[in-house]
Amino acid sequence: HSDTSELIQRLVNLRVTENAEEIAGILKSLRLLLTQSQESQETLARSAEFSSFLDVVAFNPIMRTEQRVAHNLSLQVLANSVVNNEVTQRLTWNLHGSKIAEQAYASPVGSSNNVLLMIMYNIFLSDRGGLITDQVALQTCLRLWRALNEAQCTYNFEYLHFFLEHFIVQNGRACVACYQKLDTEDRVAFLDYVAHYLGENSPNGEVTLFLLHHFAKEFRLKSDCILRETLKLKHELHPREVHTLLRIIASVSGSEKYANVYATDQSLFINVSSLLRCVVAAGKEPDGGGLDKPMTKLEEVALTSGIDSGYEKKVSYELKTLLVRCSANLLYENKENKGYCLDTQLLPALLECTTMDARNPLMREWSILAIRNACINCPEAQQVIAGLTMQGSAPNDILSELNLDMGALRISDRR
Repeated sequence: HSDTSELIQRLVNLRVTENAEEIAGILKSLRLLLTQSQESQETLARSAEFSSFLDVVAFNPIMRTEQRVAHNLSLQVLANSVVNNEVTQRLTWNLHGSKIAEQAYASPVGSSNNVLLMIMYNIFLSDRGGLITDQVALQTCLRLWRALNEAQCTYNFEYLHFFLEHFIVQNGRACVACYQKLDTEDRVAFLDYVAHYLGENSPNGEVTLFLLHHFAKEFRLKSDCILRETLKLKHELHPREVHTLLRIIASVSGSEKYANVYATDQSLFINVSSLLRCVVAAGKEPDGGGLDKPMTKLEEVALTSGIDSGYEKKVSYELKTLLVRCSANLLYENKENKGYCLDTQLLPALLECTTMDARNPLMREWSILAIRNACINCPEAQQVIAGLTMQGSAPNDILSELNLDMGALRISDRR
């Protein structure tokens, strides 16, 4: 296509550092021209000169910051060249595929990452020749998700969501196959995204049942590493994977949309309740069983506290709350799980959790709900509670420091 060729020739004869404004104008003209015919797209895709230009401007990390306008415009031109054109998609991916995938999650993250993902997404959706595998697509997206979280970036990466929702909503089996091949960091990132999606109330479709059932299976297989690895104070990534699986199970089991997903999975309930009992028992040991000790004093959560302020980032943070929350959800109107609750003696462990602990926010409230759900229409559970002997109010350092007694604020002179 003569117009396209002419613009390319003008472009490659200019120096980016000296002719930025003229280069921007040519790139905008090319961007528009590519929307008008497939011939223009294919002329560009076959141009060795434009390919070299891309290497210098589009795929050069330095250009992201030093020549941002030219960098972004060159990527937009490349994106327009692959729209609805299998020929240019094949040519572009064979020539630039590895660079596109690598740069899609490169820092500093910004609009160019979204454009690179848009290129991948267009090729992926119409790809009959298997140019982009599920594994490459998912891994690229997860590494970008990790980069976004690390940079605390708030930019809306719409194509990241399009891509990941394609897997978790439409293609659960392929998703599970890819998940099993990911390294631990990427698995945690994937689970974190699913937890985020569930937290948004599944805005663009429900997560596939196949994937949700696989999460329960993964939790059953790996949950023992929470205690094993934490007690040894070793690698935290495996416990982090289990912790995030637990977040997902807590969200799913407490959602009306997914209410029946785990209703008949009694082995999941047994696993959750067993882990909760182990964590509660470990906390009674002199050294806390290797777990972080509960934070029950005001001075421990104050700004002047000597306790590491990063405790909220540890895998032990919110662990008991999540286990109690899952127990509460799985006990709700579930006769079988109520029976297993009695068999495994879960109620005493739940009663141990009716305390306040800054490391486990809302644990007290969730434990009360769990006990309630266990007792409704279950005389045996009610009998267990009725058989308890009142020994007075449980000690609580925070309430004592506030002079709170039986719900009343009492001001006393401690002199």
